[in-house]
Amino acid sequence: MKSVTRLACLFLFMLSPLVNAQECPMYFPDQIGTVREMKSYDQRDRLTSITRQEIIDKTVSGNDVRVTVRTTSFDNDENEILTGDLEIICEDGVFRFDLRDYLDPNTLAAYDDMGIEITADNLLYPANMSAGDQLLDGELQMVVKSGQATILTMVLTISNRKIEGIEDITTDAGTFSCYKISYDISTKAGFITTSSSAVEWLADGVGFVRNETYNRRGRLTGYSVLTDLRK
Repeated sequence: MKSVTRLACLFLFMLSPLVNAQECPMYFPDQIGTVREMKSYDQRDRLTSITRQEIIDKTVSGNDVRVTVRTTSFDNDENEILTGDLEIICEDGVFRFDLRDYLDPNTLAAYDDMGIEITADNLLYPANMSAGDQLLDGELQMVVKSGQATILTMVLTISNRKIEGIEDITTDAGTFSCYKISYDISTKAGFITTSSSAVEWLADGVGFVRNETYNRRGRLTGYSVLTDLRK
């Protein structure tokens, strides 16, 4: 009987690394050279901005993946507003998306001649998401300075994130099976606080395919659509 117990323990010991090793879900392209393009529109379908993202580096460590993305934002006339790099990480079986990418490039451009300090959480997307799942909240803080003086402090909070289901979304870039995710947005700038909500569609290996924002009365205020995906 003792030998059987020892064998069982040995089997579990050998199996444990396989159990603990979690495959990372990549809800974003991870092939170097891949280019994504998102176009944003207002509630009247007028183009407001364009964002292009290119995968420029990738690092793999065990099951963890770290991807560097070069993001360039343009206005509606395709004049470049800003460019910068961000990291997208999948670690311990959880995909992490930098909340700084949720900032409107036009908002950042308005303070281009000032100093901007941004601290932000990562929004987490675990593997095997299903309808009804609740996701963790996230917060971003942006401080605008002129010299040593603080001109504005803005805090963006995303809460009540929920997986609504799985839907197929078709855009100029193709048709994608997406997680439909809803959440609430609270923005505090100085003494003014505004509330809104959003819905986003996220595809495995693709990233965000579409997102829509609504005011507190539930009226559409703008949306973004994936218009190009080249590998």
